[in-house]
Amino acid sequence: MPALRKPHRIAFLAPDVSVEGIDAAYEAEVALLLWVACIEVCQRHPGLAVYDAESTPLFPQDAHFVPQHAVLGATPTDAFFATTRRDELLWLELALPKGNAVRLHAIKRDGSRESFDALGRNVGEQIQQVLGAWLTARGLTALPRRFDHVSADEILAAVRVFAPLLVEQARLWTAPSGVLPSSSIDAGDDDDDGSEPGDGDGDAGDDAAVDDTAGDVDDGPTHEQPVVRAPRTKLARPVANRLLPALRVPALRVLELALHEELGDLILALDADHPQALFARYLATEGQGKDFALLRRVIAAAPCWARPLGELVVDEDDDEETPLAPTDLETVAAAAIAALCRPAHLDVIESIGEHLREDGRADEAIRLMERAMRLHHHESRAHISLLHLHRATDRVGAWLAQAHRSGRVHGCPMDPFRPWYPDQIQIDLLVADALMNCGRLDEAIALRGNRLEGREGTWPRHTRILASWRKDVRFVAWCYAREGYFRGDPARAVEGFGRIEPDDSLDLAIFLDSLVAMGREAEVPLAWAQFGLGRGFDGPVARLAAARCLMAAGSAPGGDPAHWRRGLEELWRVELTEPGRDEHVAIARCGLLLSCMPIEIAETALAERVANGAHALARRMARAVADFVPAAAKSSIVQRALGKVTVVELDPTSLASFPIEPASRRSIDALFGDARLDDATAGDAKSGEGDALARADRLVNRWLDVVFAIATEEDPAALANAAAYTAAQAIGRYLAATTAPPSPLAGGLRTV
Repeated sequence: MPALRKPHRIAFLAPDVSVEGIDAAYEAEVALLLWVACIEVCQRHPGLAVYDAESTPLFPQDAHFVPQHAVLGATPTDAFFATTRRDELLWLELALPKGNAVRLHAIKRDGSRESFDALGRNVGEQIQQVLGAWLTARGLTALPRRFDHVSADEILAAVRVFAPLLVEQARLWTAPSGVLPSSSIDAGDDDDDGSEPGDGDGDAGDDAAVDDTAGDVDDGPTHEQPVVRAPRTKLARPVANRLLPALRVPALRVLELALHEELGDLILALDADHPQALFARYLATEGQGKDFALLRRVIAAAPCWARPLGELVVDEDDDEETPLAPTDLETVAAAAIAALCRPAHLDVIESIGEHLREDGRADEAIRLMERAMRLHHHESRAHISLLHLHRATDRVGAWLAQAHRSGRVHGCPMDPFRPWYPDQIQIDLLVADALMNCGRLDEAIALRGNRLEGREGTWPRHTRILASWRKDVRFVAWCYAREGYFRGDPARAVEGFGRIEPDDSLDLAIFLDSLVAMGREAEVPLAWAQFGLGRGFDGPVARLAAARCLMAAGSAPGGDPAHWRRGLEELWRVELTEPGRDEHVAIARCGLLLSCMPIEIAETALAERVANGAHALARRMARAVADFVPAAAKSSIVQRALGKVTVVELDPTSLASFPIEPASRRSIDALFGDARLDDATAGDAKSGEGDALARADRLVNRWLDVVFAIATEEDPAALANAAAYTAAQAIGRYLAATTAPPSPLAGGLRTV
């Protein structure tokens, strides 16, 4: 199945319209009507993500309403549209009523311009032709709904009905005097008393930390919008009832946008599938429960509109089954499309990040939010969302590093003459949570206590959490164990978890690794059986720790060979069930332990799956064995599980287009040239299996030195090019190696 095409992200600017005769005073209103009409007709296209009219609100200028930012002279890389990442900006150029042609202008992100002309019987047909020509040039299908065939006289007649009202109201509205104020922060739920480690099966880190939903900051829209004063009386409906049939729906939308009056019922009477009107009806009834049938109608009418896609999620507190409720896969997919269509909309990015985290794909959520941070680094909301996502990764070091970075940017200032705002306090409380999860109890208590001093009444939940940190002795043992492990003292970790049991998967991983570091490998199977399989602390971080520790127990003097089998099973399960986590390095390190495993153990596991008909599962396990176990090359069972494949060689010319210096290219080519599979096979015949394993180890140990020898940190572009070329060489050679006989060199390439 071919990959789906990315939605083409565009925005329409106000048309360049010239009007002759008595209607020349209404040029701005004519441009406004055609601007809305173009957005309406293109928004229904399944391959276009059109910047909706609400995102560039109408603002009075020179006694006329104009769309803010969407005016002539805008470019895809200017201060406003650069953050929206539009692929193109489009606008019409035409003259009324005697113009003979309509021209569509397009400007791309690289600054290149293109225009499309059309001649037709009327203006509507000409606009349809130029839009069709532009879609054809971009390789897109035709518009699902044609532009109305209206003449120039019909357009001017339609504008004469509502233009006087818009001009009058634009003159009455005052100039902006400020920006929308930021909403206040929610300090937390008073009914939540906080949790303590060891109270149940929850995460100890989460028990000690701040609730994900407490204290989130809402800084309002991404772009500051001016404060406008809408007229008090309802003026739109009397005019709406007098509108002419030509472009009546776009005219109603113009009245809605300019006068901020709801006209959805009139629009739906003319167009039953109008996406904006249907979505407004959905929002009006959302308090009574989400109407997913109506929401799906909106998405069907405007497939690439981000707002309804972001609403396709079931409320967590909704216990009853809702008709047509989305599945988890639909929720994640819809949020991903919404983020792709509106990459600068922080609310959309936060929503998909939360959906990915709930779906067990926290690493993908962090990558998405880190990319969004380039646009929203000045907003504390983005930092708060990123720190909440880090909590779900079980990588405490990265969490603490990001917390310190966020604290330096948005934390409370140390100047005693400067005030502390709620979002700054919230950032510092999240820093305290990260410190707590690293075991640095004294620092966490000091930071949280300092930020809450004198604010106990307004931050009651956080105050109770602070009190539990200070009084509960279980926190002392828990932090003693964690801090000892992160400081390289496994004895402290074993002693600490001897006083308080591991309470989550990360605690168990720390405990298992510490047992091996203390030379107590024989106790690993019991600890994994009791806490991992018995208590359910079997997250990916715990399973990976169990895999390497069980293998270490099997390789210890007098170790039970059955531990090898259990370690292999746990490693294989992590590879199958957690493909979205960035655990490739940890899996490769387990592969190094796997290279010491007797081949008979792997053959037994593979033979059982082949006998049961689970050939796909056997192939996945055989791939891990073939990449790291030297004896796999002589195993007929491994060969059978891998299946018959045609040997493929890497074509060196496929990497010739990489922008890298010739000297750097030669150094990297020489690095991988020393690890050719044909040389490894010959070496195995002469000096035994260890030769290929030694070559793989040298490749893994040398590649970083080679990259930094040809590029330094002072030249990040050259360093990135060298690293990318090295990665391309490793990926290409590894994929080719999977078609050749098994060799540990494939594992070395996989590790790189």
